[in-house]
Amino acid sequence: MSVKGKHKIILIDPDPDTFERMQSFFDRDIIRIINFSSALIALDNIKDINPDIIISEFYTDDLTAAEAFNLIKSDIKYRTFRIIPFVVFTKSAANEKEDLINQGISGWFTKPFGSKELKEVIENLLLSSKYLEKTEVLEQQVKRSEYQYRDLLENANDFIFILDEKGIFKYLNNRFNSLTGWQKEQWLYKPFLSCIHPDDREKAETHYNMIHQGKARIFEARVLGNRDDIVVLSFNITPLFEKGSIIGSLGIARDVTEQKSMEREILELKNFNESIIQSMESGLLTLDLEGRITFLNRGGEKILLWHSREVTGRYLADLIGAEKAEKFLLPPSKSDPLSSRNEIEFEIESGKTVFIGFTITNRVDNNGKKLGTIVFFKDISLLKQMQSEVIRMDRLASLGVLASGIAHEIKNPLAGIKTMAQACQEEFDEEDSRMEYLTRIVRQVNRLDDLLKTFFAYARPKKPDRKPHDLKNIVLEVTRLLSKKMSTSGIECQENYQENLSPVLVDSQQMQQVLLNLILNSIDAMPQGGTIKISARTYRKQEKGNSYVLISIEDTGTGIPKEKIETIFDPFYTTKPAGLGLGLSIVYRIINEHNGEIVVESVEGKGTTFRITLPAGD
Repeated sequence: MSVKGKHKIILIDPDPDTFERMQSFFDRDIIRIINFSSALIALDNIKDINPDIIISEFYTDDLTAAEAFNLIKSDIKYRTFRIIPFVVFTKSAANEKEDLINQGISGWFTKPFGSKELKEVIENLLLSSKYLEKTEVLEQQVKRSEYQYRDLLENANDFIFILDEKGIFKYLNNRFNSLTGWQKEQWLYKPFLSCIHPDDREKAETHYNMIHQGKARIFEARVLGNRDDIVVLSFNITPLFEKGSIIGSLGIARDVTEQKSMEREILELKNFNESIIQSMESGLLTLDLEGRITFLNRGGEKILLWHSREVTGRYLADLIGAEKAEKFLLPPSKSDPLSSRNEIEFEIESGKTVFIGFTITNRVDNNGKKLGTIVFFKDISLLKQMQSEVIRMDRLASLGVLASGIAHEIKNPLAGIKTMAQACQEEFDEEDSRMEYLTRIVRQVNRLDDLLKTFFAYARPKKPDRKPHDLKNIVLEVTRLLSKKMSTSGIECQENYQENLSPVLVDSQQMQQVLLNLILNSIDAMPQGGTIKISARTYRKQEKGNSYVLISIEDTGTGIPKEKIETIFDPFYTTKPAGLGLGLSIVYRIINEHNGEIVVESVEGKGTTFRITLPAGD
């Protein structure tokens, strides 16, 4: 065996013969031997020499080998040399051998011994020294790594722990203290599940059992703290294996209490906002940049008769047409960059026409980039109807004043004309040819007088004398008058009344006039015959509100063009060659005088329905 490299040996031996013998069989370029006869001097120079081996005669000039060895072991200034092999060469002091070996010397050799034997011993000691040095270095590295690893674990922001095969805590880092308020020593050798909140323990146990089946698990659970606050941890636990068997598990837990609290607050805020949006009677519609519907609230569903789940993801243009959809996608005006207000009319799936008033607002992200469009809208059909009613009432009032004035101015001259004509009739003989002219004059004056009476009925309608009446009796009076006309025209009249129908609070004469006008219009609209359906039912506008009677008069006639529906109640509007255009105007005024409502629905070519709402006479 050969030793390579520069090695140094301290030899403490007063006998120069030992030094000479060792010098003779070692290459000085490989091994350098420094000889001392004094152990104290040798130890004073040990730092400068930094030897690989110390070889000492048991008796030196000042200390024994035992004393020198113990000094190295006990004195702190020699601590870096404690691992150096210490060998005793001696001729005597055999009684000290056992004690020194027990104390850790590397060898005890008795003189004399052969050169070959001495060489092998020293070479082996050098190899041992090298091995010990490397071992020491490795041990130091391991210790440093262990310190670093432990420091890392102990000061980690996450709670790190080790469980044995029974789920008992074998290790907990310092984070456990700050998270729970417990000292980690209080929980060592206690079950992991016992620190879980009772409400979450069953869930945690389920995950722990899966870990013992060799599956890593991630789950959240509340832990029992030594404080009033509750801590929520996100656990990541991995099984530990040894020779194919699970010997425990390693866990890392992160505090997610604040995160869960924020999630809960966000969810509560989301639910709060959604409940507000969904409880709005107005509609809320959102569109993406391509015009696809992304959201529709319940108010919007009621207005448009759409189901959110059916229209979400569809293009608005496919539902209402490209031209109308474009209005919802127009950018806001420059004067009001946040929103734009508008109105639109379109038919919903039921065939009903609705007026929509809407406001457009850009939907933007945190950077102001447009993501889509928000449309707030509501059904303004009733408002539009009320506006039309106000305009119609204003027009009717104006025309009523005008008609009253004209009728008054015309009536007096007509009376004079009639009086003069009748006086002439008395003076002329019956055989006089001029009598025919006078008769025609009186007849035309009477006709004009009838027209003026109609004007007065429109301009100054009689205040209704409202009393409870049975609607069926009022209808019967009208149908008796018109039964022959309906039979001749091939028209069937069908009546349908709700059982226990409430009486109506009306002036019976005026209500007969209303029904007479409406039924006559229906007869005129069915020159080829058809059916008139008269029905009525009682209802309440609110749960505890007043009762009303809804009367429907429906025919199968020619219908009214859509563009003329709004004008049929206007004075002097008529489609009849000999009509005055005051019939429906008078009907409208009578219904209003009764605090009622009248509306009309018509489909050209299919028929018309008038619906009258009147207070019940309970």
